[in-house]
Amino acid sequence: MEMSHLVNHPWVDKIPARQPVEFEFVGEPGIHPEIEGITGRNIVFIIEKRFKRFEALLAKILRAPNVVRRTMHPMQSMLWELMDGKRNFFEICTIMDSLYHEDIAPVGDRVYAFIQVFRDLNCATLLQVKEEE
Repeated sequence: MEMSHLVNHPWVDKIPARQPVEFEFVGEPGIHPEIEGITGRNIVFIIEKRFKRFEALLAKILRAPNVVRRTMHPMQSMLWELMDGKRNFFEICTIMDSLYHEDIAPVGDRVYAFIQVFRDLNCATLLQVKEEE
């Protein structure tokens, strides 16, 4: 697929990176590139609930779980694995496009939206490219 439209994307040189959050892999490996460390398995975020005093009392009475397990979509899981702080947005989009083709078209918009979800969950950030000295 033609990736020239990404050249003008505001994030083309930005580096999406994971924040230190607790997560686990589940399920069998799915589609994935032949890149070391990329499994293609689904990701589940394990988010600890933070209760206020009254909420904690209700949670104790109702025996509510103290963690939320949020399962990511397979494409989001792949993106999470690719966001290692070494690849820029353009490189990630290229890999995602080669894996999912028309399922992720337009790739720039979809990857941007997925990263925004991670940022909204405080699980990811954007890094600037380091200038070479």
